[in-house]
Amino acid sequence: MDKVTHHGTYSTSEANHETVGANNQALIDNPLRYLNPAQVDSKARTFVKDFGLANEADLFVKSGRILRDPQAWRSVPDLTEEEKEALRDESTAGFWGQPKELRLIITTLCVAAVVQGWNQTASNGANLEWPEAFGLDVRGCDPQGHDAWIFAIVNAATYLSASLIGCWLSDPLNEYFYGRRAAICCSAMLILASVVGGACTRTWRELLICRILLGMGMGCKASVVPVFAAEVAPAHIRGSLVMNWQLFDALGIFLGFTANLIVSQTGGAAWRWQTGSSVLPTVVLLSLILICPESPRFLMTQGRHRYRDAYKTLKVLRGHSLLAAKELFYVHCQMQEESRQISGTASVVELRPIGSEATASRENSVRSIPYWQKFGELFTKKRIRNATLTAVVVMIGQQLCGVNVLAFYSSSFFCDASESAQRGNQDQRYLTPLFLSWGIGLSNFIFSFPAYFLIDRKGRQWLLIVTLPCLALAMLATSLSFLIPTSNSAHTPAICLFTFIFMSLYSWGMGPVPFTLSAEVFPIEHRVVGMSFAVFCNLFGAGLLTLFVPSLTNAIGHAGLLGVFAGLNALAFVLVFLFVRETAGAAVGGTPGSMTFLSLEELNYIFRTQIKDHVRYKVSEVLPWAWHYYVLRDRSRGDQPDKLYIWASTGS
Repeated sequence: MDKVTHHGTYSTSEANHETVGANNQALIDNPLRYLNPAQVDSKARTFVKDFGLANEADLFVKSGRILRDPQAWRSVPDLTEEEKEALRDESTAGFWGQPKELRLIITTLCVAAVVQGWNQTASNGANLEWPEAFGLDVRGCDPQGHDAWIFAIVNAATYLSASLIGCWLSDPLNEYFYGRRAAICCSAMLILASVVGGACTRTWRELLICRILLGMGMGCKASVVPVFAAEVAPAHIRGSLVMNWQLFDALGIFLGFTANLIVSQTGGAAWRWQTGSSVLPTVVLLSLILICPESPRFLMTQGRHRYRDAYKTLKVLRGHSLLAAKELFYVHCQMQEESRQISGTASVVELRPIGSEATASRENSVRSIPYWQKFGELFTKKRIRNATLTAVVVMIGQQLCGVNVLAFYSSSFFCDASESAQRGNQDQRYLTPLFLSWGIGLSNFIFSFPAYFLIDRKGRQWLLIVTLPCLALAMLATSLSFLIPTSNSAHTPAICLFTFIFMSLYSWGMGPVPFTLSAEVFPIEHRVVGMSFAVFCNLFGAGLLTLFVPSLTNAIGHAGLLGVFAGLNALAFVLVFLFVRETAGAAVGGTPGSMTFLSLEELNYIFRTQIKDHVRYKVSEVLPWAWHYYVLRDRSRGDQPDKLYIWASTGS
């Protein structure tokens, strides 16, 4: 059967004989479609026998028939009315329509994000007073000279230790302490110890050690929480659930600033209360994570003896045994195909007899890979290297946009901006920047909500492409506002206005997308180590910023510094446009039936397409369409360009 797309006419057999590791036709495939109904039934029965699910044989046979042709699920015999209703609701139920166990996991992960944001802003508020408490020479709002480097090193230690140590703890903690939950629990205990210790320190050296421990916990948690959310979320709302990391990180920032304000008038110990205030959400996180179910996808990687546990977990997360069986069976099939493609041992055509006894032993386990080999394959295996490029571009892009310059040093920036109006009133001079920073936290949280409605409908890359040019303009305007004389009454209001505009745009674009995208793009065996590397790039960049921003500010001023970041936003736009791949169903043309949304395993096909083909499509297809549609106002080209990727089962 031939199929026609914008790539040209080709045959099914031609598509199946692509070179191993490449997806030259940009097809999103379903391995079960190559089997006839009898083979699907046989494969399902072999599957339940091999994985200790023999009592559920009829259910998995029924699931296999549905998966072979999702468009025709209504024609599958013996479906009960309850099962039909579950299948109809599968891709439409929102968060509040999900089972309570899934809502518990997502709520717990939201608390983990709150802890992350709260810790950042606790440090931000404490920056105004701890240097003076430890005898550092403070002038105005910023330490100067030698003390400026001590100030910068203590602040940078959190993010440098997160990137250099914490991120790399996540994969061993997952593997040797049995799962995502254990890794999050360990990170929360590190954070709890560090914030309590930080509030009790007597020298800046002791505070430095506590900040290092804090970074270890934050880095580990940041690498695991988005992955956990991506693995348990239903495909049609995966983007919005994973982006809770950013939304509730923003809420944590807001709550942290609120706590800073509440304790700011407690005298010389205010910075200690600010440092220790994140104990509250950390204790809540430790309590909730202990009662959460484990990620079923993680359980599947632990061997055939954990498949029954994965099935039980999926039943409570999906609310129906048929949906659980369907997802378990399909994820298993796609994991086997993914593993074969990455290892280079088979091509898609070999999936046709995979239900046979001859291949049963080979498909019963996913490759088990040593830690350092997994890390090396981030750069040596083409499919994984493509995912690494996407993740690194968005993570570095988040630092290039300059948001963390504002987030980490907003209190100091606003203190400088308003100090001339507050001279002689030390308490008020510190209170005003805290209130302005509190406003940043509030705007960051509120304006994250539009992404909830856009991230799955429009896509991850779309949010970045739309917001990055606006971020560049807002950052440039903020930079120019610092050139207004401090004697002018418009000085501080202009800086605040454009800073808030920048944060509102960031909150529904560059804010939620990087961690969401990075948690999705890697194959199951490389997901945590890949996410660790992506978070390393992000937090190492954050550490460098906190280390050098004070000195750069002294050298070129706030206006010069923010002007540089305005240009870096433009650079981030180019990198995102050329190299970032879409992971939402919006990326795929010819969507058949209920397969509107891409599962994590189906992303394997997206990232097997070569980089040169992806860039060529962007330059030769998307750019000309954008020019004609937006500049020349030529509506005859349609409201979007032809899709690069297409479902393999589309056509006639």
